[in-house]
Order: sequence, then structure tokens, then C-alpha cells
Amino acid sequence: MTSLPRRLFLKSTGIAIGLPLLDSMLPSRGRAAEQAAAPRRMVCIGVPFGFDPAAFVPTKTGRDYALPSHLTHLADFRNDFTVISGLSHPNTGGGGHKAEAVMLTGAPYPDYSHNLKNTISVDQAFATRFRGETRYESFVLSTQGQSLSVTANGVGIPAVDQPSAVFKKLFLAASPAEMEAELHRIDEGRSMLDFMSDRAKNLNRQISTADRQRIDEYFESVRDVERQLKMSREWVNRPKPAAIAGEPRDVADNQQQKAKFQLMIDMIHLALVTDSTRAMSLMTFGMHHDLSHHGKEPKKLAACRQVEVELMQAFGGLLAKLKSAKEGGSTLLDSTMVLMTSNLRDGNTHWTYNLPSILAGGGFKHGQHLAFNRPYLEEVNQELNAKPDSKFNPEKKIPLMGQDQQPLCNLYTSMLKKGGVQIDRFSTATGLLEGLV
Repeated sequence: MTSLPRRLFLKSTGIAIGLPLLDSMLPSRGRAAEQAAAPRRMVCIGVPFGFDPAAFVPTKTGRDYALPSHLTHLADFRNDFTVISGLSHPNTGGGGHKAEAVMLTGAPYPDYSHNLKNTISVDQAFATRFRGETRYESFVLSTQGQSLSVTANGVGIPAVDQPSAVFKKLFLAASPAEMEAELHRIDEGRSMLDFMSDRAKNLNRQISTADRQRIDEYFESVRDVERQLKMSREWVNRPKPAAIAGEPRDVADNQQQKAKFQLMIDMIHLALVTDSTRAMSLMTFGMHHDLSHHGKEPKKLAACRQVEVELMQAFGGLLAKLKSAKEGGSTLLDSTMVLMTSNLRDGNTHWTYNLPSILAGGGFKHGQHLAFNRPYLEEVNQELNAKPDSKFNPEKKIPLMGQDQQPLCNLYTSMLKKGGVQIDRFSTATGLLEGLV
């Protein structure tokens, strides 16, 4: 039987729906080969105020752990995710919201009074692996305007905070004038690079050997940008996929974070199912700052937990969408690493260690709780659960970074390696994350 074309559409009265990859679209080499060749993808979701540890962190390690209240909302996917505790970014000071800037980078930030020299974020390090293979190298999204993603030069990438803008990028064809303007912009960039290249070659005749080496490094950077421009130009005239769903209506009220987050989750699903990009980041839920600083006051704590529950439910909704999307002999979740983490343990303490992290999909063997503060874990959580309004200070129980916890960048290194990026250590990592198979 001959295989169907990979780009297949259902058409009726002017409406076209692009179909996802079907088994009948595969060549005769079979499902196993297609599954092995499925492209890897990465989604990083940042939560600025962490999670209430008593509701998020299991009190038992390994596979036979009881789901804490927050994770019960992910019960259907228990074997599709790993919850990880005891991770930190070393040298990020005593705590504070400014650590948001290094959530996905791990760059040292020991003193908040000085300017941060940031480094590339894990999503962007992953995105370069697939440069030119998709229309967009990455999508940087936010429900509150802030961005998680950072370039190789340490510059923050502006985030898109309107779902309708994401939808337009994914599906709406540009007008001839817009396409011409985009090509002109790309060509202008190419001409500027050519001009700088000529100037550098002239300079090369007048400088020392050491400076010449720096110029060579500069040339390589120029060539890298030129390759990106060439790839961008090739994508301008390629047709976009047909819209799978209707255009979303943006939520203007910033207090409706649940609705804003859900719309962005929907856009992430559409971007992945159409293979428009392989790397995505999303910064979310920045409007419950006061609730996160609850001081263990019962009403505020309950309200904060409800916000966190809404996050977990939306996260579970994304896992459901990806798991139901078939890709050859597997699912989209099998090829997509979905990480949710934070820069703070929880908003009430501002601690930048024991960061809550949950990794789903991506071909890892899941269904476990990995803990890297094991001698203290059960005692701390039992005290917190038994005496939520006490003066108990778990900081005295939890070891300092480097003694028992592992760098969060160990997890990032494992994700990059799984995604096919040739790297030994990312940022402050000491190696791969122990126990993650």
C-alpha cells in the first residue's frame, strides 16, 4: 500500500483542516523506525512563586509514593512525569524575585546589588539544535509580559503575551506587501553583515595574530547569523499550515490568569502539533504575589493553593493534549520534554533552593520522585504538614547547596542530551541528573 502524503488536508466550502501525522502517511519501513526518527521537542514553563511544599513535594522517594494534593490533579499521568526535589541554582544569593532572570540559565547571581551577566537559557541552547528545520526557531511566551529566555549573549528575548499573536504567526498568511517587507528586512540584514565583513577583512591586514584570532571568532558569528538569515528567507515563501482551530480571543484582564494561561497552553499544543517550532518557553502566573506571601495565614494560604491548583490543572491539560496527539507509532508527549519549575521554593520564604520541578514526557522513564535532600526530606515535610502555622524553620534542616542538593542545571543537561544536543555540562551543572533514566 502506498503511503499518503505528509501534508494532507480535508477541504470543504473554503475551510481546510490540516491533519496530524497518521500511520498511513508513513513509508513501509514501519512504525518503529518512524518513532526512532521523531524530532525531539522542549517546553519550559516557569512559575515565579514556586509551590507550597506540603502540597507539591511527596514525603516518600522512588516510585511508590503517595501523591500530595497538588499532584492528584496529574494522577492520570503518574507514569508520564517525574517530580524532583532538592534542586538549586548555586550562587544565586539568599533569595528574591530577581532570580527569575536565571531560572532557565543558572547563571551565578550571588549579589543582587550588582548587574547580572546572564548566559543562554536551556530552551535556546536546545533551539539551536534544530535551526532551520522549522518555521520558527523558538517561541518565547508569557502571560504577564516577562520572559524566561536568554540569548547566547545574555540578552533577554522579549516574550509574546497575546495568544492571538501566536495564532497569527502559526496560521495566518502574510499579505504580499508583508512578505515583501519581511524579505526586505532579511536582505537588509544580509547587506549589513556583508558590509561589516568587508570592514573586518580590511582590518585583518593591520592587526596582530591574537587580534586576528578574535576576528576569526567574529567571522564565525557573522556566518552563523548569515545562515539564520538564509533559513529565514527560505521560510517566508513557504505556505503556513491550515488553521486547526479558531483564532483565540485575548484576555485583557490580568487578574484572569487561569484563562490567560489556558490560552497559551492551547497555543503551545498547536505550535507543537504543526511542528512550527521545537522549543518553547512560557512565563506564567505573576499576579498572585500577595497571596504567595501568605505568612501561613489560613485564608491567604488556601487562596494561594487554589491558584497553584489551577496551574497544575492546566499543566495536566497540556499533557493530555500531547498524549492524545499521535505521531507515527508514538505520541507527541513521547517526543516532547515538558518541564515546569521555579526560581523560588515558594513565595512565602523566597528561598532559592529546593526548587520545585516536574518533568513530563520526552522519552524518559517516569513515574518516580527523585529527591536530593533525602536525609531531611521526610522530617521537614512531616513537620510542615503537622504544624503549618508553627515557627518551624526547615532552613535549619535542609543542607546548603553543594552538600546534598544537585544543581538544577544537571536536569537541564540531561534534557539537552536527550534532545540530541552534544554537551557535557550546561551552565553550573556538574553532570547528568542522577536517577533520571
